[in-house]
Amino acid sequence: MAKLKRIMSAVLAATTIVSLTACSAGDNVSVPGDNNNSSTATTIDDEIENPVNVDDISIDAGEKVEPAVLQYLGCYDITTAGDVKPAYKYFQENYGCTIECTIVSSLQIQEKLSTAITSGESPDLVDYAENTFPLLMSKNMYTPLDDYMDLSAPQWSGLEQYINKYKWNGKNYYYPWSYDISPYFLIYNRALFEELSIPDPKELYDEGNWTWDTFKDCMQKFVDSEDGRTGLYGYAATSFIDSTGTPLISIGSDGLLQCNLVNANVERAANYMQDLKKEGLAKFATDYIDVSEEPITAGLSAFQAMGGWIITNYSKKMAKDDALDIFFVPFPRDPNADKYYYSMSTFGYLVPAGSKYAQQASVFINCCRLSVTDEDLKATTKESIMKNKKYTDEQYEFLMEFKEVQKFDAVVDEPFGLDENSGTLIKNMLNYTLFETDDEDYAGMTWTQMREASSGSIMTQIDYYNSKIKNGNE
Repeated sequence: MAKLKRIMSAVLAATTIVSLTACSAGDNVSVPGDNNNSSTATTIDDEIENPVNVDDISIDAGEKVEPAVLQYLGCYDITTAGDVKPAYKYFQENYGCTIECTIVSSLQIQEKLSTAITSGESPDLVDYAENTFPLLMSKNMYTPLDDYMDLSAPQWSGLEQYINKYKWNGKNYYYPWSYDISPYFLIYNRALFEELSIPDPKELYDEGNWTWDTFKDCMQKFVDSEDGRTGLYGYAATSFIDSTGTPLISIGSDGLLQCNLVNANVERAANYMQDLKKEGLAKFATDYIDVSEEPITAGLSAFQAMGGWIITNYSKKMAKDDALDIFFVPFPRDPNADKYYYSMSTFGYLVPAGSKYAQQASVFINCCRLSVTDEDLKATTKESIMKNKKYTDEQYEFLMEFKEVQKFDAVVDEPFGLDENSGTLIKNMLNYTLFETDDEDYAGMTWTQMREASSGSIMTQIDYYNSKIKNGNE
């Protein structure tokens, strides 16, 4: 029974993290833990901990707008988060607008947003979530922004192909300001790897030799070094699949969804993950779940697979402990793929249906994107991030490499946005392919068996959305 509880806790945590990473903004802001209570945060900046000055910065985020107090519904305080605070300060000081934040867990966003729209009290900004596309878009919960945003503006250069993937009925609702080419990282204890004479994954990556094979070799050496050690824990499955170049659920140039569950590349990645499980290399350290940092800091696990937001937690630990050296790498390259493919996730804000301040909200979205592209605002944002997140220079520089989507072969995968049932089926298939379970509905099943049992329901939902997309584009 204890084992079952531990495994189910781990799986639930892994499921939750898929949502939480969608709630983390461009530089991996820490997001609140899942809870059932919402709170309204103040808009008072913490000028002692992280003062930000934008007086000497000039950007073009759009025409002047009427001053307004915007309402934000999401996972974190966008007025004080290190990577968003400079954009907010500029928006506040140059456009005369402020933002009041209502903080909720990612799992509460849909319910809270639906209630607000129905009651005529729509917020003006809401986080992109894993079920935003296509589920919430199909429910007409957002305002199209084509009349307020200019895709030809310099800050959106080269991103049109990604923005247009999220069109609904021929309109653009979502202009992501952050692009993460490695939304999940493999985190490891570099000091311990050196002590055990295990090759440094970062060096392997720099050499072009970071593959499924060298990743597995690192884990084998780590596990063999002492009894009771684990190779991998955390959320990993979609990143392995995407490294083949084939996403689970892709979005075509026509906007239609395509299911790749039966694709040979996906099958090969699933077989690789099943082998890791069989060899005891992928499992949770005893009594720990995937969001725990203890297995890495205590040397119990070789790698933690987790969204980049958790790196902040490690960097703050390192700031207090000089002996601690934690680093991270993207997921390894599929040795059979023609290129090094990376999972890509996006983050940004949408304007809910019924918002009174869509134009002001669009200006703020532009400010956020310019914090990544405008050199002056970008420099101020870096300073804010470093003070707020406590990154080392090496951590920051490496993280920022994965923000420049044009430099990578990115795979856009949207497997969890169909509906709650399909999302749960896919999550269970992915989790139980890589990690053991005592769930009687899944225990002992192979990827192929789980896929065959679930694909009919998933395809029905995809066909439903594709029908709506076709009708909307006619």
